[in-house]
Amino acid sequence: MPRLRKLRRKQKFQYHVNRKQLNNKHKKLPRINCEAVREAWDKKKSLTDNLTSMGLVADANRNISQNPKNTLEAENSPEAPCASVAVALEKEAKEAFKVKKAVAHPLPPEMYRKLCGLINKHGEDFEAMEKDPTNYYQETAAQLRSQVNRLKKIPQQWIPYLKERGLLPTENDDQ
Repeated sequence: MPRLRKLRRKQKFQYHVNRKQLNNKHKKLPRINCEAVREAWDKKKSLTDNLTSMGLVADANRNISQNPKNTLEAENSPEAPCASVAVALEKEAKEAFKVKKAVAHPLPPEMYRKLCGLINKHGEDFEAMEKDPTNYYQETAAQLRSQVNRLKKIPQQWIPYLKERGLLPTENDDQ
């Protein structure tokens, strides 16, 4: 019986890679998008030292309060930049969440037309909408109610619909 040899892939030199540029690229610090972190960053410190001095952690699985070194530093410097960085990050996160939550995505045109037609025909009677022959997808009254409520929360589609029906005054009527 012939003996089986382990096959090892042959190493190949990559001629197209510029090693000098690659090395410089790895040495260069990445761009920090957060302004509060960028201002508090110390280039002489390592990543973990910078983050601990700001009151942040590099690994969320490690508890910062378990490290006695961090608790001692926090007690000795109550007005450290960590408090301002943490507060700034929290404030930025809250503002971003508010902006995201306020913007509603518009309904697809087909669904918008279907809902407008059903509302024109039946008003707020969702049981009648459910039994309507144009309800091709056989949606229940609860599904139709939630879709209409979703439409009402999108001002860029709901307000023009109300103006078209004459339920809201148009800009020409105000003058």
